[in-house]
Amino acid sequence: MATSVVLVVAILTATSTVEASGDVSSGARSTRVRRQTGELRQEIPAQFNQIYQGSVFNGTEDIYRYSYMQNESSPRAIRVEVKSQGASEDYPLLFVVRQQRGILSWQVPLMIRGIYGYDKVSRTLCPMDHLQTGVKDERETVYLEVSAASPAALNYRVNATILTDFSLSTGQSRNFLVSPSQPQYYAYKMPPDLDMVVVKVSSPSNLCAVFSLQPIKCPVYDLDRNIEFVGIYQTFMKKAAITVQKSYFPNGEFYVVVVVKATDSDCTGEMETIQPANPSDEAFEMRRVKEVTVVVGPSITDSQYVTAVFVGILVFVLFYVVTFMVLFIQWIRQRNAELEGLAPRPEEQAATNAEAPINAQRTEPNYGATGWDRVKMPSVLDSAFTDGLSLNHITILGKKLSKNTSPSTEKEANISTNKPTTDPYSMGEQPIETKPGIPPTDQPNGPPMPTNPPPPRPAQSKSYPKPPMVHTLSDSSMEDDIDMLDDADEDKDIYRTKTFLYVADLARKDHRHLSQKYNLYSWNLLTISVFYALPVIQLVITYQKMLNTTGNEDICYYNFFCAQPAGDLTAFNNVYSNIGYIMLGVLILILVYRRDYTHQKKVDAGDRYAIDYGIPKHFGLFYAIGIALVMEGVMSGCYHVCPNYSNFQFDTSFMYIIGGLGMLKLYQTRHPDINANAYAAYASLAIVIFVAVIGVVFGTPYFWAIFTVVYVLAILALTAQVYYMGRWRLDMGIFHRMYLLIRTDCLQCSKPMYWDRFVLLLVGNIINWSLALFGAVGQPDDFASFMLAIFIINFLLYFVFYIVMKLRSGERILWVTVGLIIITLICWTLALSFFFKGVTTWEKTPAQSRLDNKACVLMGFYDDHDIWHFMSAISMFCSFLVLLMLDDDLDYTPRDKIPVF
Repeated sequence: MATSVVLVVAILTATSTVEASGDVSSGARSTRVRRQTGELRQEIPAQFNQIYQGSVFNGTEDIYRYSYMQNESSPRAIRVEVKSQGASEDYPLLFVVRQQRGILSWQVPLMIRGIYGYDKVSRTLCPMDHLQTGVKDERETVYLEVSAASPAALNYRVNATILTDFSLSTGQSRNFLVSPSQPQYYAYKMPPDLDMVVVKVSSPSNLCAVFSLQPIKCPVYDLDRNIEFVGIYQTFMKKAAITVQKSYFPNGEFYVVVVVKATDSDCTGEMETIQPANPSDEAFEMRRVKEVTVVVGPSITDSQYVTAVFVGILVFVLFYVVTFMVLFIQWIRQRNAELEGLAPRPEEQAATNAEAPINAQRTEPNYGATGWDRVKMPSVLDSAFTDGLSLNHITILGKKLSKNTSPSTEKEANISTNKPTTDPYSMGEQPIETKPGIPPTDQPNGPPMPTNPPPPRPAQSKSYPKPPMVHTLSDSSMEDDIDMLDDADEDKDIYRTKTFLYVADLARKDHRHLSQKYNLYSWNLLTISVFYALPVIQLVITYQKMLNTTGNEDICYYNFFCAQPAGDLTAFNNVYSNIGYIMLGVLILILVYRRDYTHQKKVDAGDRYAIDYGIPKHFGLFYAIGIALVMEGVMSGCYHVCPNYSNFQFDTSFMYIIGGLGMLKLYQTRHPDINANAYAAYASLAIVIFVAVIGVVFGTPYFWAIFTVVYVLAILALTAQVYYMGRWRLDMGIFHRMYLLIRTDCLQCSKPMYWDRFVLLLVGNIINWSLALFGAVGQPDDFASFMLAIFIINFLLYFVFYIVMKLRSGERILWVTVGLIIITLICWTLALSFFFKGVTTWEKTPAQSRLDNKACVLMGFYDDHDIWHFMSAISMFCSFLVLLMLDDDLDYTPRDKIPVF
C-alpha cells in the first residue's frame, strides 16, 4: 500500500515536471537527443515574459531570438534573468547578448572580485530607443546565446522581460531591488524648463552600494568591477545625492545606475573576511539584496541662485555701510566741536585744577619708564621756578643745589628752569591727575588744554628728548647715593618682580622699537600667507580637476544634499560662504589703520595724552589679526573646493594663528615690553600645526601618551613664564629653585606673592590638565578640532580673567564695548550651534560621511556649515572689535595708575 502511494506521487511529480518543462523550454531539444543527432547549434524563437529551460555542454550552443518594436516616444528596455546551479567557476555557463549596436556578455556563476560567485544574474540590456533618435516603429531583434565548455551538460533557465517603466519622471520616486549580480538602471531626461536637477537615492539597508550617473550610450557599466569607468559615481549606505547640470550630459539625458558591492569594506573602511559562497546557497545571495528608492527632483532656479549669491555678499556690505556711517557721524561731531571752539567751563577747569596731584610725576615719552630718571618732585619746585627763585633756595633730598653745578651736572639734572622753548613734557606742564577711565572733562572735543599750551612737537622729529637727572650738591657721579645697575637684565629683575606692577613698569622700552617689533607680525604673516596659499590653491584645483575627470565623488567630502555647482566647482556655496572672512577681515584692517593714523597724528602733534596716557598703542598685532582673518577665508575656501582627509589643515591652520594672535594681543595690552616676538610666535604656531597633522595621521595611543607629556610640560613652562614675567631660566638649577619656591611661597606664606596671577594660572592649569587627561583617555578622532578647542578655551579663559580684573581694579567698560560683547556672545552661540550640527566628516569614509548630509536650510542655497561660516566671520569680527575698544576707557589715565594683570 505504501509502495503504491509513493509510486503515484512519483508519477505525478514527473508528469508535472514534464509539463512545466514543456511550458518553459518552448522547443529546446533535450541533451540526449542532441547527442544522438549531433546537433550542436539550435536557434529558438523566444517570447518575452516566458521562462525557458535548457542545457548545454562542450560544443553546443542555444540561441534565443527575441523581437520587439522600438518606440522613441516611450523608451523601453529589455531585462534578462539567467540562473544555473550546476555551473562552476571551472566550467561556467557563458551568456552573450547580441544587439544591433553592441554585445553584452557575462558568465554564471558571476564572480565578484574573484571570490564571490552568484548563480543568478539579471542584466538590463542597453536600449536602442535612446540611440536611434528619429527612427520610429522599427523592429529590433535581440539574440541571447548560451554556451559552455563543460564535458557534462549544464542546466540553465532564462527569462526576458520588457521594462515599460524604464524612464524616470521628475519628482516621482522609483523603488527596486539590487544586488551584486542584479544591478539596475533607469533613464532620465531633463525637461526643457530645468537646467539642473538633484538625483537622490535612499535605502533602509546599510549594505554598501554604488550610485552612478552615466551618459546615454552603450555599453552601460553596471557591475562592481566596471561601474567606475564612466560618468559620476558615489558609494553610499543609506543615502546619497548628485547634483547635475544639463550641460554635463548631452541633451540632459543620463542613466541612473545602482549596484550593490560584494562587501561593505568600501563603505565602512573595515576589512571583511567572507568565505566563498556555495552557488546553491540562495540565502547567501539574499543577504546582499538591497532595497533602493530613486527620485529626481529640481534644483533651485537661476534667479534663486543669483539672489542667494547677492544676499550673501549684501549682508557683509551692510557692515561696511554701518561702520562708515558711524565713523562719519563721529567725524562730523568732532569737526563741529573744533569749529565751535568749545573750551572747558571755568567751574570745570577749577574742578580739574583742584584735582591736580600734589606730587605730579613727570612722564617720559618712553611710555612711563620708572627709575631714578622719574623721581617724583614736590609741586613746590614748579612754583619756585615759576616765581624765578634760584637753585640755591631749593633743597632736594635734604641737600641744596649748588650754583656752581657743572654743565654736565645741569644737563643731567631732573629739574630745569621754565623757559618758553622747553619741551612740552617739562615739569612746568604737569599732566592732570584723573581717576582711572574718567577723562578730565566730558566735552566732545577731548580733554582741556593748559592755560598756556606747550608748543607742538615738530612733526619731523620722531625722537623723544630724555629728561635731565636730579643731582645733589655733590660733584660726584652719585655712585654713593644710587646703586647704578649697568646690566639690563638686573634692571628687569627689579621692575618685573615687584608685587604690584603697573603698565608704566612694563612699558619702558622705546616706542619706535616696539612698533617695529610688532609690525613684524603683519609682514611675516603676509609672507607666510603668500608662500602657503599658492601651493594650496594649485593642489585644490588639481583635486577638483581629478574629480571632474574621473567622476569619483568619493574624493571630496561635500554635503551632496546641498551642493550648488558653478562652473568646475562642485560645491560653490561652500566656497562662496567664506566671503565673510575676507570682507570683514579687510574691514578690520581699515578700522585698525584709521586708529593707527589718528594716533600717529596726535603723537606727531605732541599730544601728551596720546604719548603718555592710556594703554600703549601698538597696532602690529591687530594688522596681523586682520590679515589672518582674510587668509582664513581664502584657505577655508580652498579647503571647501575639495574637502577631504588630505587637506583638512588648510581650513584650520589660520584658525590656530587667529587664536594665538588674539591671546598675544590681549597679553600685550598690559605687557608691551615682554610679549613674544613674531619669529618665536610663528615658530610656536608652526609646531602646533605640525603636531595637529601628526595627530590626525598617526593618532595612536603612543602619540597620545607623548602628546600628553609634552602638553603638561608646556603648561608648566608657560605658567613659570607668566608668573615671573619672563624672569626665570630653564637650567640645571631649576629644580632647586622650584624647591625654594614651594618652601617659601607655598609652605611659609599665607598667600602667593603675585595673587592675581596665581589665581589665573591655577584655574588655567586645572582646565588644561583636564584637557590633557581627556585627550589621553578619550583620544578623540578629530585631533585638529581638539587642538583648536585648546586654543579657544584658553583664549576665553584669559579674556574672562581680563574682564574680571579690569572691573576689580576700578576700571570701567564703555557701553559701546559692553554692547559689542553681548552681540559677540550671541553670534558665537548661534555659530557654534550650526557648527556642531555637522553635515560632513572626513574622519569617516565617504559613504559614512553622507549619512550626515542634510538639505539646504537657507534660501535653498546655503546649508548649516555655510551659516557657520557667516556667523563665525561676524563673531570673530565683533571679537576683534572688542579687543580694539576694550581699554578705550583708559585713554586719559596715567600709565602708572593702570595695573598689570
